[in-house]
Amino acid sequence: MVPRRYRKIREMSSSEQIVYGILVFVGMGLTIFFGVWWFQSVHIPRNFQYGAHLFDVLLFVLLSYVVWYQIIYEIFSWYIAGFMKHPEPAASPVPNLKVALLTAFVPGKEPYDMLEHSLEAMVAVDYQHDTWVLDEGDDMIVKNTCQKLGVRHYSRKNSTIYNAPEGAFKRKTKAGNYNSWFDRHSKGYDIVAQHDVDFVPRKDFLMKTLGYFQDPDIASVGTPQIYGNEDASWIARGAAEQQYGFYGPTQKGLYGGYDMPLFIGANHVIRRSAHDDIGGYAGHIVEDHLTGMKLYARRWKSIYVPEILLVGEGPATWDAYFSQQMRWAYGLIDILFFHSPRIFRAMKLHHVINYFLLQQYYFYGIVQAIGIFLITLYCVFGLQTTSMPLVPLLTHFVPLLAFQLVVFLWLQRFNIDSKHERGLLLRGRLLALAAWPVYFLAYLGVIVRRRLAYTVTPKGSEQIFRARPVLFVPHVVLGTITAADVVIASLAGRSAPLIIFLALLNTIIMYWFFFNALIRDRWSATTVQNLSRNSKIHDK
Repeated sequence: MVPRRYRKIREMSSSEQIVYGILVFVGMGLTIFFGVWWFQSVHIPRNFQYGAHLFDVLLFVLLSYVVWYQIIYEIFSWYIAGFMKHPEPAASPVPNLKVALLTAFVPGKEPYDMLEHSLEAMVAVDYQHDTWVLDEGDDMIVKNTCQKLGVRHYSRKNSTIYNAPEGAFKRKTKAGNYNSWFDRHSKGYDIVAQHDVDFVPRKDFLMKTLGYFQDPDIASVGTPQIYGNEDASWIARGAAEQQYGFYGPTQKGLYGGYDMPLFIGANHVIRRSAHDDIGGYAGHIVEDHLTGMKLYARRWKSIYVPEILLVGEGPATWDAYFSQQMRWAYGLIDILFFHSPRIFRAMKLHHVINYFLLQQYYFYGIVQAIGIFLITLYCVFGLQTTSMPLVPLLTHFVPLLAFQLVVFLWLQRFNIDSKHERGLLLRGRLLALAAWPVYFLAYLGVIVRRRLAYTVTPKGSEQIFRARPVLFVPHVVLGTITAADVVIASLAGRSAPLIIFLALLNTIIMYWFFFNALIRDRWSATTVQNLSRNSKIHDK
């Protein structure tokens, strides 16, 4: 039988393509209009004379990086969205494929009831398969649950070989756990599907994905990472909102234009021979991103199915959210600096360009930090970063920002659940303001080569719904810097309105996160004490 190859179906209708073309044309026009005005030599400040004027040029370059970072990323997202496609529905899977469906579990970090709920759904998935738990603790409760549900159990806990300090079997890492299972048990399987323990697969999860492997060039099939606990807290809803555009237009565009949807570790289906071809999952703190790069460097392709086939759980507390964001930020920055230069040499040029831009997403932290640095230079030392007058700046920049919002709202029709995933998404935007100090610390951690240990994002009942003000110490420091800037500028008679406004805005936002956490922490502690006191009275 000739292997079947799947064609791509355009996401946009003909009329939508026309509308989108007009939107991008207008958006690029406004961008060029702003750029031509911005990059004028008269806008370079005059703080220094003669040879020292080079420092003025440097200050203007730094300011331009702060402003244009967001603009370039917006243009990149428009470009990628223009290629949105989805694959035609998969044919029925080839009969008698040997399939394993895996999830990993860390006792003490993830709740047992979540594991049991996920395993029940995994066992019920259509198409003959073996269900496995990769148990990092060799836990008796997990073993009993597996025996009750007819699930196969695996643990590397007592194996020295599979708990190595580095390499494919690195201890206390997700990649090391999965690679050890592959080394021991995967030879009996053609296809391996896996998902995090908080994800619950639909019965047709395998039927919707296995058929694509009739194309021998397909290494993996991915699906969206959908959070089903949005009502748990505003943090959970905000974390979900931050995913909408990525799993909608971005992943669809990366698949449709370049056969390179990003490989997501939370859930995917992979051909065993492809896994073996690249030497297994990458031993890295964000193993999925690096693994995907290795697959594409070896000329494998992937399919992205933009359909909700599994529903998982997102971070619902500050602890869980910051832990997740620190790991992602540190991981991608580390890959860009220390892994990408080597892997890029083996990748296609368009893959290199896209990965290079995608891996700078978490530079948002250093961009914001540079902004505060420039504010401080003006407020403390009187050094200007540009000589732009305020009114012309606003008349050129505000229309562009407003139109970016228009395109953002229009593209929401192509999100995975477009009826639900729409609006200004203010919770996600607020979370981004809270996260950038974390991104900045991750950047510094990579620069000084401070190793970041792999940590499991707390899930379910393991998430502590108590705000911890200590998490916001970086926010207090950054807020205090700009508060001091305002005081010093006032005493020195420096009154550039936009700079003072931005300094005050940063102070208010940073302090708000801290005091909000402090109030919630005190409220939580008081509630716990009252409950404990009432319980003792009741016992008496």
